[in-house]
Amino acid sequence: MSIKKESVEALKMLNIETITSDGNFEFRIEMTEEFEDWFKAEQGLKKWSEKRFNEWFKQMVSSGLPEVHKILLAETINAASGRKIVEEQN
Repeated sequence: MSIKKESVEALKMLNIETITSDGNFEFRIEMTEEFEDWFKAEQGLKKWSEKRFNEWFKQMVSSGLPEVHKILLAETINAASGRKIVEEQN
């Protein structure tokens, strides 16, 4: 299954907090109504499917596309310090 440009853009509709600890990543995702509407239409769903979303999100994360990683890692927080990774590098 190929990643559509619309799917990459849809990631921007989510509020994603990425937390890293010892090289592992955890994603905390807050859905927006705009994303839910888009996702249901894109997937041909009448109601929300957590299973379908999880499959879609895993595909996005594992896609290896630089645009996806930029979105996912923009707000990365170090679990040990609680600070954004960007702040720690300054």
